[in-house]
Amino acid sequence: MVERGVWWRMKHVVPYSRVMSIDVIQGPISRRFGVGSVLVYTAGYTGPAGGTAGPSRRGAEASIWGVPNFLEIRGMIIGIVRGRPLFGMPRTVAPDISLEILEELKRIRKALEK
Repeated sequence: MVERGVWWRMKHVVPYSRVMSIDVIQGPISRRFGVGSVLVYTAGYTGPAGGTAGPSRRGAEASIWGVPNFLEIRGMIIGIVRGRPLFGMPRTVAPDISLEILEELKRIRKALEK
């Protein structure tokens, strides 16, 4: 959840399941003051920049600007997102049926050879 604004308050929620990439930005002035920014990109979001591609052209869905712990924030988000299936689909463990498939193929081969 990202909140911003003084007069007009905005609260934006980005589900972790939609996060595709995270950029950190730290220019020379930011480095001098020990702060940086975290930009969170999601699948299919282009923001105000329109349909142009690339992180420098498209807008991030969530931006956290000028914070001293920007690397910690990036690491925390990556830790939550890593290992999650894309698009929030539940992860299920599929049974290993490769041996069954192999046996069936052997039966088919024998039947075709006859």
